[in-house]
Amino acid sequence: MPYLDRRGRTCGFLDIEEKERSGKFLRRYLLLDKAAGLLEYYMDNPLNLPDGTAPVCQINLSYIQQVFDARKQRPKIEFCFAILANSRHYFMQANDENDMDGWVDSINNASKITVPKKNIQRVTKQDEDMERTPCPGGYRAEIVGGMVVKTPIEMSDSDSDAENGKSRVSPSTRKKLALGLKPVKTGFCVKQGAVVKNWKRRYFVLDHEGLSYYKSNTDTDPIKMISLLDILHVKSYSGDLPRDNLFEVITTNRTFLVQADSPEEMEAWIKAITDTVNSFRKECPIQRKGVCD
Repeated sequence: MPYLDRRGRTCGFLDIEEKERSGKFLRRYLLLDKAAGLLEYYMDNPLNLPDGTAPVCQINLSYIQQVFDARKQRPKIEFCFAILANSRHYFMQANDENDMDGWVDSINNASKITVPKKNIQRVTKQDEDMERTPCPGGYRAEIVGGMVVKTPIEMSDSDSDAENGKSRVSPSTRKKLALGLKPVKTGFCVKQGAVVKNWKRRYFVLDHEGLSYYKSNTDTDPIKMISLLDILHVKSYSGDLPRDNLFEVITTNRTFLVQADSPEEMEAWIKAITDTVNSFRKECPIQRKGVCD
């Protein structure tokens, strides 16, 4: 489900077809800023990008004509909806039915409230040219003189494969699946570094051995594997860092700060890790007990 960040903006991850009619959907971070009258999306949560990073694409809410369920137009894409703006359809894939309904309602409500009829025709020739020849990598948008100026961003095929990790499974996970060791939970999260306190997107795999994270969902070997034996407690973060959906994995020698993509994902990770650790300790009662119980 889309959620409100600390600035009251509606945001969350979706898969977006950047090049119209390409059929290739890329994982992007959508941000609906009703106060600014903008809908934009980024390669990742802006908090994880360098300061000043421009969005891949930016749509003025006054240009949006319609937002609708698009599963009839794209029957092979689950939970697909579309935004009609500037005579172009932006097709997007939500995570589930509730996620799709939440985005459709949020964007429709925001555009209805912020659309003044006198501004609907404020479409520049550059906007029209961009819509006729969309760029696969999206556009870098800047506001110059009160107008949105968009510059195409080049993007390689390898970039799209790495970004669109929704349905990909890492080689190491496939090996465990072949041995009948099904992961408890997998997915991308953002993790704070141990020494340099920067934030990087990593692919997490929770199984009955531990919690591992990889540089991407195509890597064979994890950057680190946290044994279930070492996990003492998992809880939502209550400190001063200005990050949403943040939780802590407290171990015997370190606390890992991890940011999920939504409040629901954060709760799902906390529950999955806690339940897996508790199950492990029940099966191995001689092992050290933590405060997950």
